[in-house]
Amino acid sequence: MRKAYHEELDRIAESLVEMTHLAASAMSRATTALLDADVHLADSVITADADIDARREQIDLLSFDLLALQQPVATDLRVVVTSMRMSSDIERMGDLARHVAKVARLRYPASAVPRSCAGPSGRWGRSPS
Repeated sequence: MRKAYHEELDRIAESLVEMTHLAASAMSRATTALLDADVHLADSVITADADIDARREQIDLLSFDLLALQQPVATDLRVVVTSMRMSSDIERMGDLARHVAKVARLRYPASAVPRSCAGPSGRWGRSPS
């Protein structure tokens, strides 16, 4: 029983990592679409947001099942609740990337960012190193 419980916790953690990669990729691609006026890239970001939303639903369902069936306490309870909050925040990041992509698509064929601002704004979609 405990082995299955820990496997479910691991599955939630792996899903969070995958979701984070999807959101980071969406933000990077949305920024590129915005700066380069790439409508096809913007459309791919908008379409891919459904995957991020589905991951959040999956994580929430896994978490609710774990809470209901295993009744975690102390550290495990904090991990499950934090995972649910993290999935919500990461999903919001995906929504923001979708919004940036929509702005890029709205301004097409012109770029939404003036050339004078394009240099510094190229760092917007990258994660800090």
